[in-house]
Amino acid sequence: MINKKILGLTGIATLGLAIVPLSVVNADDKGGALDSNAQVTFIADNDAKSPLDPTTPANPDGTQNPVSPIDTVTGSTPNPGTTGLLTVDFASSFNFGSNIISSVTKTYNALPQVYAQKGESKATDTTGPNFVQVTDVRPGSAKGWSLNVKQNDDFKTSAGTSLAGAQINITNGNVLNGNGGTDTISNHPTDIAVSTAAANVMGAKAGEGFGTWLYRMGTKDTAGSSVKLTVPGSSAKEVAAYRTTLTWTLTDSPAS
Repeated sequence: MINKKILGLTGIATLGLAIVPLSVVNADDKGGALDSNAQVTFIADNDAKSPLDPTTPANPDGTQNPVSPIDTVTGSTPNPGTTGLLTVDFASSFNFGSNIISSVTKTYNALPQVYAQKGESKATDTTGPNFVQVTDVRPGSAKGWSLNVKQNDDFKTSAGTSLAGAQINITNGNVLNGNGGTDTISNHPTDIAVSTAAANVMGAKAGEGFGTWLYRMGTKDTAGSSVKLTVPGSSAKEVAAYRTTLTWTLTDSPAS
C-alpha cells in the first residue's frame, strides 16, 4: 500500500513539469540596444617640422616627403627651424659662386638648393629650387599669417669692407601646398626685391594657410636662375668673400 502511494505521487510530479508553459522557461526574445563609447584626442605639435622636397612635397595619398637640405654657403646642416604651432621650418641660403672681378655691372645666379631624401645616403643628393617653408598647426580654424624677409646688412668681407649697391632679387616665385590637394593661399608675389626693409614673401588670409606651405624660387627647371645678385660695375671689389644674412620673419597677422 505504501509503495503504491509513492509511485502515484511521483507520477503526478512528473506530469506537473510537463505542462508548464514554454514562455515561463525561456528568456525575453525581443532584442534590445546597448551603448558603447568612442574617443579621439588631439595634442599640440610644438616640435620643429622637417623641410619637405621642394619638387614633390606631398604624395597622392597625403603623406609628405621630408628631406635633409644642405646649406649651400657653409656646405653643412642649415640653421634649424623654429619650434611651436606656427613655424618657419627652413629657409635656403644663397650662394652666388666665385666670380672674376669686373668693372661692368654683372648679375650672378644663386646655386640651386641641394638636399637628400630622409634616410638615404649623401650620394643621392639632388637639387631643386631654393625655398622657404612655413607650417601652421594652431588648433581651431585657420587663422592666417604673414612671412617677410629682410637683408640685415650690406655684403661685407671679414674685414668689414662693403660691396656697395649689391642687390638680391627673387624671381619666378610660386607657392606649393605641402599637404597635397588643391588648397592655396592668396598672397605670394612672383618677384621680390630683398633689402634692409622687410619685404612680403607670402601670406594667408583668415580661413587659409593651415598645414605646410613652400614658397619656391623657381621650379626644378629654373632653380639655377631664379635668385639673382646684381653688382654695379662701379663697386670696389676685393679678392675676398662677401657675406650678409637674411632674416625670414613669420607673424600671426593674417595677410590682407
